[in-house]
Amino acid sequence: MRGVFCTRAFTASVMGEPRPVRELVRRATARDNVFLLTQVHGDRIVMSRDADGLPEADGIISDDPDDMLGILTADCLPVLAWSDDPPLIGALHAGWRGLAQGIVLKGVRRMQSLGAHDIQVSLGPAIGPCCFEVGPDVAAEFPGLAVPHDSGRPHLDLWKIAFSQAVAAGVDGCRIKAVRLCTMCQAALFFSYRREGYAAGRNISLIGGLSCSLPGLQAG
Repeated sequence: MRGVFCTRAFTASVMGEPRPVRELVRRATARDNVFLLTQVHGDRIVMSRDADGLPEADGIISDDPDDMLGILTADCLPVLAWSDDPPLIGALHAGWRGLAQGIVLKGVRRMQSLGAHDIQVSLGPAIGPCCFEVGPDVAAEFPGLAVPHDSGRPHLDLWKIAFSQAVAAGVDGCRIKAVRLCTMCQAALFFSYRREGYAAGRNISLIGGLSCSLPGLQAG
């Protein structure tokens, strides 16, 4: 196992800002090499060795599997990726804005540029197509990928969009796994911005290091 999608129980004691969440993970694992981001719904991807503090970015990659890379979400899609040869790990924050900019495609290609082969990808809990109603302007960002719904308004399947980007980047579809749990529906397990509004906490997804020792749903 390489990573974990934590349930809301782990981060219930802290607000959703990256600094206190990073400190929570550091205390829980007794390790300092925990890397989180100031997420801005973009497509910037940084290397952990160049990440000073909490850089503004929505993706992070490390060539040291002992590092712990984290992404905070509250409906957006957390994406964890890894390769064994060479050993690389990556974490991406993929909301609709980031996906519209191709963040999963770019994240995989960045790992490939570092020599990664046989990349594996795990897609975590996010707001599902059952609940993610969008306007026609957002649906237009993803031609042919909007999901018909009884409401008559388009819905998006973030897992499907991320899967298509990973495959387009060259990842074998059988190496892409999805934890298809809707954060909006599963109130007992996950925070949801759409359900709870501004006061919603954040779910954390981690890869590398001692991440698998933390409570949650295993990735990999």
